[in-house]
Amino acid sequence: MCLSDGRLAFGQTQLRTESWWGLMTSGQIASRWSLWMDAHYVPQLFLIGRSGLTYHTKDENFNFTVGYAGLYLTTPYSEGRLVRPERRPWGQVIFRLPSNEDYGVSFRFRYDVRFRANHDHEKITGGFGLNQRFRVNSSIRYNLGRSERLKAAMSASMVNETLVSTGPAAVDVPLEHRVFLLLGAQRRTATFSPGYHLRLQNTLEGQIRAIHGFVLWVNFNYRFRDFRRHLLEEYPADKL
Repeated sequence: MCLSDGRLAFGQTQLRTESWWGLMTSGQIASRWSLWMDAHYVPQLFLIGRSGLTYHTKDENFNFTVGYAGLYLTTPYSEGRLVRPERRPWGQVIFRLPSNEDYGVSFRFRYDVRFRANHDHEKITGGFGLNQRFRVNSSIRYNLGRSERLKAAMSASMVNETLVSTGPAAVDVPLEHRVFLLLGAQRRTATFSPGYHLRLQNTLEGQIRAIHGFVLWVNFNYRFRDFRRHLLEEYPADKL
């Protein structure tokens, strides 16, 4: 069955397409500290700007980040316009398994505190509702070698993430799982990561949504000065 907006629905299952665009930056400010700034945009769904401060342990097995994000979201009545503001304090920890130069494996836990503007069937109303979201992420990154044609270090990555949302405010999507398949091309401090993503959602009404499409992330790592003793490791999947 084809819905009026082009989506496909099969019983309680809905199939949709989308694109995901991201720009991420990380700036080293001390031997074990870095600043985090990123932005993600999914047309007719959300726009987010996020900041954070990250501490890296000496062996790089762990890093810890706290930060704040501002978003604009769509609503059921706004026809894809991003009219619903959200304020989001957040924190995360990443654990990297010891690995060689060929591959890297990491695990991440993130906690989001989501203050989303209340709305009715026609407009944004006063006040904000509080949701909590728990995110567990695993990623594997394999180095493919250097491409002389592109003059870039090539890699392939797969990311799996499960998101669980709770109240006290009403939750539209209690459970979501995301899969990202990315090809990376690193030139100096920039990494370009085109690929494919799939999001599986279980809605409050019991409907299953499968949402998929193209993804492109661009990541910049930079330093405010030359820290010869310790160069921090950060990857695009860290900033999903």
